[in-house]
Amino acid sequence: MSANTFPAQIEPFKWAEQGFTWSGNLPLSRFARIVLEAVGSIDDQLVNIDCKLSMDAYHRIVWLDGHIETKVPMECQRCLGSVEIELVSDFHLALVDDESLIERLDEDADFIVLGESEATIKGDYDSPATANLLSLIEDELLLLLPLPPKHGACEHKHQPAIQNIAEEKRDNPFDVLASLKGKLN
Repeated sequence: MSANTFPAQIEPFKWAEQGFTWSGNLPLSRFARIVLEAVGSIDDQLVNIDCKLSMDAYHRIVWLDGHIETKVPMECQRCLGSVEIELVSDFHLALVDDESLIERLDEDADFIVLGESEATIKGDYDSPATANLLSLIEDELLLLLPLPPKHGACEHKHQPAIQNIAEEKRDNPFDVLASLKGKLN
């Protein structure tokens, strides 16, 4: 495989034994679920990826370690304009093929059980489990998306300015009650 070819499908246990690493850029358009969140053109947007596979001492847990960086144009939920959201993460993800191995992980460790998520495909007994590396990385990006996306400071286009609200003088609905109280006494 060439150094620039990104492998969408991997065999985590086999590749971890071989010391798999990959570093490079992918177009943001390759990440379909992120594209659904983006607004405007993403043609020039790239995702910088550094990742490697390693195996624990017992050869039962594969670790996917990496660093990802990109910028995603999204719609600001305050002003409805475009806001560029920077996504940066270092991740350490355990890939296991048996749920019983989860007990060996730290309680705050992130993990994927191969064959149980849409990011993995479990083959028959003769073929090893494979994982969709692109989906695993996209999952990490999705976790970074803010809810809701917004600028640090912007004016709300669809709400009146606060000073206009303060200037409006409204009738006090209790003035009518106060005038009735005076008539009854």
